[in-house]
Amino acid sequence: MEFQKIDLKDTNITDIFRLEDLQQLQDAFSKANNIASTITDLEGNAITEPSSHTTVCALVRKTKKGLDKCRKSGRTLGLMSLKQEQPSYMKCQSLGFFDAAAPIVIGGIHMANWLIGQNCIGDVDEDRIVCYAEEIGADKEQMLQAFRQMTVISEEEFKQKLDFLWLLAHQIAVLSYRNLSYKKMVTLLEKSQLRLKEYKDNLEKTVTQRTRELTQALDEIKQISVRDGLTGCYNRRYINEHFPKEFSRAKRYKNPISIIMCDIDFFKKVNDTYGHQCGDYVLKEVALALQLSFRKDIDWVGRYGGEEFLIVLPFTSIRSAVIISERVKKAVQDLPLEYDKKQMSVTASFGVSGMDQWDLSEDLTWETILNSSDIYLYKAKDEGRNRIEFGPAMKK
Repeated sequence: MEFQKIDLKDTNITDIFRLEDLQQLQDAFSKANNIASTITDLEGNAITEPSSHTTVCALVRKTKKGLDKCRKSGRTLGLMSLKQEQPSYMKCQSLGFFDAAAPIVIGGIHMANWLIGQNCIGDVDEDRIVCYAEEIGADKEQMLQAFRQMTVISEEEFKQKLDFLWLLAHQIAVLSYRNLSYKKMVTLLEKSQLRLKEYKDNLEKTVTQRTRELTQALDEIKQISVRDGLTGCYNRRYINEHFPKEFSRAKRYKNPISIIMCDIDFFKKVNDTYGHQCGDYVLKEVALALQLSFRKDIDWVGRYGGEEFLIVLPFTSIRSAVIISERVKKAVQDLPLEYDKKQMSVTASFGVSGMDQWDLSEDLTWETILNSSDIYLYKAKDEGRNRIEFGPAMKK
């Protein structure tokens, strides 16, 4: 039977397996083979809790330097095995015990590494233990005592366990992908059967369903027409249509309303330095950070133009909007941006304005609030950027 192809590009191993199932499988393997075992991500970070780890390695991993070397060793082993397409082992980049890895590759996607080791110590002796304990800042006496109590296996026995692990990891990957493929085919089949039954049983239901789908499609088209294609925020057309309505509603019911004008600092420099594709990436990441910082179905974010965004906050005082802006400013500044394997960061400036007491400004217009926030934004930029300026709406 031909399998249904599945795109697992953005899938993690824990999306396919329950973590407790992975842990149970790993624990059983370690217990049966009397060997330390851990499943890690591609960076060497543990996904599961370590099984049967020796006290020696536990003491090593309690130090920052030792833990960093263990992670690096795990990454190197996983890539080595993946590249060679065969079981691979080497002396770990920490103490020098033999470690091995079997990459878990599902649907062509390298998702995790299954590591074993520690009990095959190679040529590590007590002198090496003392020397390494001093290097990483671990307790020498504890390390020596733990080393003397270790269960040691030969290199040949270690290789046999690795062959078993390689076979197990490969079978897990093959069977899980096959199960996912079957599940997808069953789902598609069930949908087809249900659709066929609906057509046969009641033509009117089919027409209703098609009408509902058409309505949904029209709604999606409407959403596309008011969304910015790059960032997913509302576009300028939506802002021009809906902000005046939001303003009128707040004025009618005497509710406070605030807006935040946000502009990415030195954005032209990003485009000039890294290229416009990088600029698009930065815009999308900043827009996502903005959208995740506000109340769903109450506040909304629009791309005002270029690298400038407008955030509308109904039922929000200016002071509260400033507090929110502080949180957003930090979120933008802390964004973990990486483009073309280069780390980078951006900041943003903010102008906040609004209306708290309508009795004092019955003749205020939405243009006044918009222009005021723009004035405060440019003041923030003139004062050094990566800052917030705010105040009540001002008439020109």
